[in-house]
Amino acid sequence: MASSKMRVEELRTELHNRGLSTAGPKPTLVRRLEAALRQQIPSATSDADAFPPRRTGKRARDSPNEDSHRSPAEEETTKEDRIVTATKKGVAVLDQWLPDSVKTHYHVLQLGGEVYDAMLNQTNLGDNNNKFYVIQVLESDTGGEFLVYNRWGRVGVKGQDKIHGPYRSCESAMQEFEQKFLAKTNNEWSNRNNFVSYPKSYAWLEMDYSGKENNSTVTENLGHALGKQPQESKLEPRVAKFISLVCNVSMMNQQMMEIGYNANKLPLGKLSKSTILKGYEVLKRLADVIDKADRKILEQLSGEFYTVIPHDFGFKKMREFVIDTPQKLKRKLEMVEALGEIEVATKLLKNDADMQGDPLYTHYERLHCELVPVEFGCEEFSMIEEYMKNTHAKTHSNYTVEVVHIFRISKEGEAERFKKFASTKNRMLLWHGSRLTNWTGILSQGLRIAPSEAPVTGYMFGKGVYFADMFSKSANYCYATRTAKDGVLLLCEVALGEMAELLSAKYDADQLPEGKLSTKGLGGTAPDPSKARELEDGLVVPLGKPKKESSIKGDLLYNEYIVYNVDQIRMRYVVHVNFNFNTRG
Repeated sequence: MASSKMRVEELRTELHNRGLSTAGPKPTLVRRLEAALRQQIPSATSDADAFPPRRTGKRARDSPNEDSHRSPAEEETTKEDRIVTATKKGVAVLDQWLPDSVKTHYHVLQLGGEVYDAMLNQTNLGDNNNKFYVIQVLESDTGGEFLVYNRWGRVGVKGQDKIHGPYRSCESAMQEFEQKFLAKTNNEWSNRNNFVSYPKSYAWLEMDYSGKENNSTVTENLGHALGKQPQESKLEPRVAKFISLVCNVSMMNQQMMEIGYNANKLPLGKLSKSTILKGYEVLKRLADVIDKADRKILEQLSGEFYTVIPHDFGFKKMREFVIDTPQKLKRKLEMVEALGEIEVATKLLKNDADMQGDPLYTHYERLHCELVPVEFGCEEFSMIEEYMKNTHAKTHSNYTVEVVHIFRISKEGEAERFKKFASTKNRMLLWHGSRLTNWTGILSQGLRIAPSEAPVTGYMFGKGVYFADMFSKSANYCYATRTAKDGVLLLCEVALGEMAELLSAKYDADQLPEGKLSTKGLGGTAPDPSKARELEDGLVVPLGKPKKESSIKGDLLYNEYIVYNVDQIRMRYVVHVNFNFNTRG
């Protein structure tokens, strides 16, 4: 099939299987795949002359300029067309581009808690740099022989590599490793836990090696992983289907790549909490200067963010990616939030490759919540469906949704924490939507408030948990697409009590006035309060059709409700929907 006629997901699968970047819109994916195919077929045509000959067995010389920026054509030729495999022996993964002969007989050196494995990153928007540097000490499986491996280049391609050695002592190999680390970062390896980033130097991407030690070879194949289902599970089939949807690291990998994150450089399973907090911290500094229009500072801080949270920009001009508007800052903040949820999820789902029997049941047990399907057509189901349909805003008419399943949810420990708010006046059943990547984290940990490292300016009414009474307002935060149509939302009982009502942004709204329990951002359109339904326990369901509030002259189209204490939240229903996007336009 011609590349141009393939669907986006087919292009991405084909590129992934060849070890190539899957980032970018369809035209970029087509060009990338066609370039790979041209390299694969020797030809006497002019196309063959468009690319320099591919390097053969000879490895690049190690020189002071070894990580210099090369041209796109030169970089493209360093890619190899093969399925990328990750070989793990012990706690660290061998670099994917090591020769198989080395992978078979060597592992990454570990001495006590020291793992001699470093992934370095440097993004400098002004110089159009977005590059990586890998350093690994390799020990032979039989012992007594050591190598030091380096690989470097622009993010998204293989780049160049060199193997130093063999060394007869681990001290010699460690010395080479530590000297290279110092030369590239200006930091001593022994003091890396107090790492300081310097301009024009590489930053160290901290990895989490806390997983169980095991030897394994994993072939990354997203299409297969997404479709994989066990033959049998103790779980009720609807629950099993839902767990297979949200507890899926391959799905997380794919969705994060689609918004620019480079999972090849910093695999999702190796994310550390400190990396995520550093990402928040850089965004916080960006938020402090974003209104000052100092381009140089914005470029510098954007580069710092992309150094900490690696992205694959291909060969686009780096200056196109300066984080210079509140909207761009908000998108990056949402990315870091998603990575925070994934960091929780990957720890929870670790070692699934070794799991025998019923992995879905094991995933479910680890969530520490009970999911019970709500039957189609029953009173509860009809009420929720009515709430959805009535509060789908006219301004969100580019899609419709259909219910796949609804589950009653009971989160371990949540009812006990909610007790002190159970009789609070003004308790409402409200919507909360989030990316598919986030649900393992949310279901296992509950809804949480952004950490102190996050910038307050990314949250219109301060750092809290946000809810809506309009279904589609929350549904937009699922970020579903035409090729990834699944969305998940929560319906939560929220103890709002007396609300501080606001018409416009107030970043310190979490400092509530005395006697207030929550914030309400007043929207110009809201469900008709006279049509709200009150349940037996006093919970109010605002399922009336929307009506304009002519007296409200604020910044919001629709209401927002924010609480700053997670004990005021009790999850009641999980709603799994499919998005159907209009074909017009």
